[in-house]
Amino acid sequence: MEAVRVYADIHGLSPEAFEEIRHSMPFDQIVYKNGILNVDFEGHYIDVEPFLADVARLIEPTGWGKLDYIDQIDYALTRYVIKKGSYTTQEVLVDNVVEKVHQESGV
Repeated sequence: MEAVRVYADIHGLSPEAFEEIRHSMPFDQIVYKNGILNVDFEGHYIDVEPFLADVARLIEPTGWGKLDYIDQIDYALTRYVIKKGSYTTQEVLVDNVVEKVHQESGV
């Protein structure tokens, strides 16, 4: 099992901004199209906060994004919400997320 998973959707990133951060991103599986950056990463522990700071600095004024960092060893989810100039962090209990999905799906 990989140590972490990271999923992100970032809207409002210009092609110039994407080129500026492209080579310093700690992810190997990304898709950038029409101003939207999607991340799907599974692997070792990584520090995502320098990437988040760059995105917050470069994102368009109306841009927004979210990044979920799932620690599969400690069974923890950190959700980052990004807007122009800043990002916020929220710790979420993975059990709460899984339980909500089970309740909504009837499983």
